[in-house]
Amino acid sequence: MNKKWTLLLLAAFLMLTACSKTDSSVNSGASSPGGKKTVVVAVMNSDPFLEKAAQAFEALHDDIHIEIKSHMASPDGDGRIALTLADMEKYIQSVTTQAIAGKATDLIAMGILPEDKFVEKKVLVNLNDLMEKDSSFDKKQYYGNVLKSSQIGDGLYVMPLSFSLGAVQGNVELLKKANITINDHNWTWNQFADITKRLKEQNGSDYLAFVGPGEILADYINENFSDLLKKGNPDFDSDTFRDALTQIKVMFSEKVIEGNYTETDKVLFSMKSMSNPKNVLLSALDPKLQYYQKPTMNGKSSGWKMGSFTTFGLNSKSKVQPEAWEFLKFMLSEEMQSAPELMGFPLSKAALDKKFADTEHALEQGELEVNFTIPDSETVKKQIQSLKTLLEGDGGEKSFSDQKVLDIVFEEFEPFITGQKSVEEVSKLIQNRVKTYLNE
Repeated sequence: MNKKWTLLLLAAFLMLTACSKTDSSVNSGASSPGGKKTVVVAVMNSDPFLEKAAQAFEALHDDIHIEIKSHMASPDGDGRIALTLADMEKYIQSVTTQAIAGKATDLIAMGILPEDKFVEKKVLVNLNDLMEKDSSFDKKQYYGNVLKSSQIGDGLYVMPLSFSLGAVQGNVELLKKANITINDHNWTWNQFADITKRLKEQNGSDYLAFVGPGEILADYINENFSDLLKKGNPDFDSDTFRDALTQIKVMFSEKVIEGNYTETDKVLFSMKSMSNPKNVLLSALDPKLQYYQKPTMNGKSSGWKMGSFTTFGLNSKSKVQPEAWEFLKFMLSEEMQSAPELMGFPLSKAALDKKFADTEHALEQGELEVNFTIPDSETVKKQIQSLKTLLEGDGGEKSFSDQKVLDIVFEEFEPFITGQKSVEEVSKLIQNRVKTYLNE
């Protein structure tokens, strides 16, 4: 194992939008040629959705210019770029320093940025206040549970443009054959391991569960972040944390879980991000597959875990707040939310309905290749409604995390899972490094 899996995991937290235009200065509120007002947006790297939104918005508002301050530009301009830990830390440090100094851009792609610190320093506008005052903005058109789960207390300081659900997908045919029933409301990773072992014994050792150890660790940290940090006092040098690390290592060393996914027809379980409407609907219609809530260490599940893809915060000191808010609203419009460039489930209910309807139509016309018998129209409609009901469920409480803390944990986790250091050594190293970081 090398750092490749760590970087791939950390990239899952980089749900940032961006554009290929670059600018080295923060220019909030500046005038463009022709007297236009300029809205500056800070992002990490390029993204086709934001570029399309900026162009479409400018076409409708000839008095406003959207300027994208991209901290990294992909060489071919298509948004694909190899990110490193150093890149992430540079972005976090640069944008955070500017924000705390009162020099932030008008809109900020939050993603891996320390939102709690931004809120504490009053860098961000409470978007709930703007929504309540804006008669043209109808919150009922959006998934309120996603907005609620994005709040800190009673305040909404980052706006999610799209979202996902974390899940484990299982081979229901093999589970039924083994007479195994899963209660995913309270199952543990120990139970998951036992079930996987039983299925491998019955079907062969070449059957695999693709659930990376880093993914389990990431979920554990996010679910227990407030306990692990305890208001700024880290608690990583504890038996509870060491037990979690040990449990993950045992599953990996015993080949219960596999970290590197390969295409195979012998998948028992796999970690899934339910985010692409078409793919999620097709998987839900496949009689061989079923989505389950993720297991936890202690069996205390708080429901389906919602995550945001692209999120933006509005600078409280922006000189063009009204214009920045208009652009943010435009990205939430049904038109833009329906765009194929948007990653994840749209926050707009109407846009998501359209994407489900497009998939339903494509199935009816035989335009999609699937490896199962397509059910009748009524069954497809019922499955769509079931998914919509699931997506409207309780989004749970907001998971707090700090990218720097995550970086530290993953860097020290690698020598533990590869057997180079003991769990005691690693937990103490994490404890000391996190404490030093928090005291900086």
